[in-house]
Amino acid sequence: MLSTLFLSLTLLFSAFSYNAWLEKFRTSLHQPKGVQFSITITQNELNTISLTSAFVEMQDSSKMAIDMEKEVIIVIGDTIKTFNKITKQLIIDKIISSEFGLFTLIKGNINHSYLTKTNLMKEHVRLDFKIDEYDYSGFFEIRKDGTPQKMHLSYAQDQYIKIDVSNFKAGLKNNESFALPLYEEVIDLYE
Repeated sequence: MLSTLFLSLTLLFSAFSYNAWLEKFRTSLHQPKGVQFSITITQNELNTISLTSAFVEMQDSSKMAIDMEKEVIIVIGDTIKTFNKITKQLIIDKIISSEFGLFTLIKGNINHSYLTKTNLMKEHVRLDFKIDEYDYSGFFEIRKDGTPQKMHLSYAQDQYIKIDVSNFKAGLKNNESFALPLYEEVIDLYE
């Protein structure tokens, strides 16, 4: 009887711990005045490793701009607009809400039921997750104030996306990053 009570309390505390740290992480990302940070994305796909640097600006959880060397990606709601800086081409598409990928990871929009473990370290907290329906796993590494440091998503054997976060700051200078540059061609795939 006592061991069953202890096990129940342990599970309840673990679930609370997951939710509390996940909420702290989301609160740091989804600030009403926005946030800005730099990221380095390492992607390993079919034994090919690519590195991309970007600057991210996010306003609450509904707007995000990712500025990279050759393109700008603007996500507002379920619409994604990708502007190619070289060709001046704009592609408009819809984000499929049931899919889990790069944008879900950067926004921290993970269902708390996917969390499997919380590791409390000296300087940071690691939130491990597993998404059985896609056979994905990964983690968020956050400082104890909730600000992100690393994000990792494994989506197949030896295939992953790793994001290192730096220069995290609260507040946006202006909303100009959500405006599109002048474009010459539009491809609208939004349905």
